[in-house]
Amino acid sequence: MKVSGLSHFELGQAVPAKDHAVCVSLPTVKDLIGYEEKHPQTLMTMKSGYPRFVRNHIINALVHNFEQGDDDEKHESFLFTKAADCEFFLSLFQVEAMDLDERDGLLRLRLPLGSEDAENCRLFQQHTGSSISSRFAEDLLYQKGIISKRELITSSKLPATEQICQVIAKAHGPEIEPKDVLLASSGANAFYSLFKAATEEARRAKKKIWIRLGWLYLDTIKVMQLLAGKQSDEQVIELNNLDDFTKLEEIFQSQGDTVAGIVTEFPTNPLLQSFDLERIKELCDQHNSLLIVDPTMASPKNAKVSSLADVVVNSLTKYANWEGDVMMGSLVFPRQSARGRKLMELTKGYISSPCKRDASRLAEQIPFYESFIQQTNTSTLKVATYLENHPKVKAVHWAYQKECAHNYKKVAGENSPGCVVSFELNTPFEGFYNSLRMLKSPSFGTEFTLCCPYVYLAHYSMMQTKQGQNQLRKAGISPHLLRLSVGLEPVDDIIAALAESLDQDYSKS
Repeated sequence: MKVSGLSHFELGQAVPAKDHAVCVSLPTVKDLIGYEEKHPQTLMTMKSGYPRFVRNHIINALVHNFEQGDDDEKHESFLFTKAADCEFFLSLFQVEAMDLDERDGLLRLRLPLGSEDAENCRLFQQHTGSSISSRFAEDLLYQKGIISKRELITSSKLPATEQICQVIAKAHGPEIEPKDVLLASSGANAFYSLFKAATEEARRAKKKIWIRLGWLYLDTIKVMQLLAGKQSDEQVIELNNLDDFTKLEEIFQSQGDTVAGIVTEFPTNPLLQSFDLERIKELCDQHNSLLIVDPTMASPKNAKVSSLADVVVNSLTKYANWEGDVMMGSLVFPRQSARGRKLMELTKGYISSPCKRDASRLAEQIPFYESFIQQTNTSTLKVATYLENHPKVKAVHWAYQKECAHNYKKVAGENSPGCVVSFELNTPFEGFYNSLRMLKSPSFGTEFTLCCPYVYLAHYSMMQTKQGQNQLRKAGISPHLLRLSVGLEPVDDIIAALAESLDQDYSKS
């Protein structure tokens, strides 16, 4: 391994120490609050963050270059690689006060600084992954002669995208070939592009109900709300808990012909719950409803869902990008699913393909994809057992948690949990978090172990209202839930770092 996460990291420190790093250190609860509430003293230390949430400093440099010569400083610029995404945003939010021009092949949308439209655009690009990557910006600045050097990337023998698709197809199972794989600029963009195509097809078929099964990742929730609520008779039904499965069967029994499809993760983020995919597939087959499954939490190598799903969504930023410096996603369209294959060409038209240098950088890492997963599987089994037996740990959520282990085992078998364990504490959260000798950051699936304060980063606004708190509570999500990503460090060292903070007495602090 190249980088360890078992240390104390400064606020805003990028990990790895590269311009394109996906992870950034948020070492204390005070820092988390400052980051979420946009305190100037916090933000000024952060040159980067998780890319769809925080604009990379290289992209800022490109935006600044484009803004030279503008006649005022009262506008904010947003860059789009696809005109269709910009046009869709403008129509969706009925934006009127704006300027639009083209710069170096990009569409630049200028909106009034601090306006509601600007905030909506920021969130739209976050949820849909429709902005540019830092490597795209770096490449453009280099070509324009504004910077004199750029990241050195080794060329692969095969074209980078071909190499990636081969490895990802193999991971999904023998029924998948490289031609069944589409690559996207991020996992969020992969889902957005697919779901946009799926909602259009559902309207043609006069199907109006989408079911969100399990509490899913933030941007998946937001995209479903955004795209499936455009017409008055459409609705997204949320079934967040394992014991809601009976309700799912009741919905199909009473309204099955109008169910467009189900979106679920296997296992879910962040509670790692696994529903009965075999029974879900039966229901979808009976009523010609689409089944979209995302196995990113455990990886598609572990959770081989391709024989059950109509389309498989996966973030390659996790596991495949084990060094933590590339954003990318994939969609797999199994050939046995006519429902899924029907959407493939339409989705191609919506997807934002990864930029060439992002693909080349991922191709450097992809040969180690399978071995990384195998090593973290072994370590995670030991870490989960340690946490389950610690008296100061209130609850442990992982692929083999007893409530749904049988569902997961049917698909993934034994000893394949992936690298993620979420847990809740019986000890003061702030004391544990602040003292933890570990990288504290968003993301997972990296060579370096990290701990993510999940709700603070994904649902901070919900923590601030009673309605939001109630929603989280009903979904079984504690505001103090911690999501641990197990890396390649010796497993005894990972456990020692956890023990060091768990075994402290915070009652006097």
